[in-house]
Amino acid sequence: MTIPALECRGLTLDYGNGTVIGPLDLRVESGTCVALVGSNGAGKTSLLHMALGLRRPSKGGVTLFGEDSSQPDARRGIGYLQEAVEFHERSRALALLKIHCRLIGSDIKGDATEMAKVLEEFGLELDRKPLSIYSKGMKQRLALAIAMLDCQRMLVLDEPNSGLDPVGIALLRRKLEEAKTRGTTLILSTHRLAEVLLLADRIVVMHKGRVAGDAPAGDFHDYAALETFFLSCAR
Repeated sequence: MTIPALECRGLTLDYGNGTVIGPLDLRVESGTCVALVGSNGAGKTSLLHMALGLRRPSKGGVTLFGEDSSQPDARRGIGYLQEAVEFHERSRALALLKIHCRLIGSDIKGDATEMAKVLEEFGLELDRKPLSIYSKGMKQRLALAIAMLDCQRMLVLDEPNSGLDPVGIALLRRKLEEAKTRGTTLILSTHRLAEVLLLADRIVVMHKGRVAGDAPAGDFHDYAALETFFLSCAR
């Protein structure tokens, strides 16, 4: 039996105010793309935080490629984009990418030419301009470029389309397809059901802090079928 990229067992998070996430079990096989969908407040972001060791669960455990997610080594080669990204307005894209390269030990650290190439791939030619002139969509592209840098094993994106225009969405889809072709495991939390059908191998619906539905993407021949499945689970 192969080791899964992510495995959550009896995962529970009690906020202490009556809000509880779980208990839930979730297994994501290596090299697959899983779309995590659900209404606002369904628990998607909390699940991702627990899965990546960013928040300690009240009960249960999580492994990343067979290792406890709380261990730094378990998170190597994993890229993460949080739902709301904020940058200092005086920051510059090239400088931020350089810092990130050093933090993760990327092979391109210190190579300004390679870093500029990465930014150009995301349509960010204004690499030396302050982020104060960037639009929301441009800042999202920068956040994606940082998250996707050297994420050989797994990429976790929380609402990655936020702020992107149609060109940016198409660019993101292409980059995700490339990552998937390389064998990178993808976990996407999103409200955009139409985008899900273009990339996902599997659809997981969360509702009120639990997994309410789980099905192969191939079961849905069109958007209407997926929407019907989602609505039946999120009630």
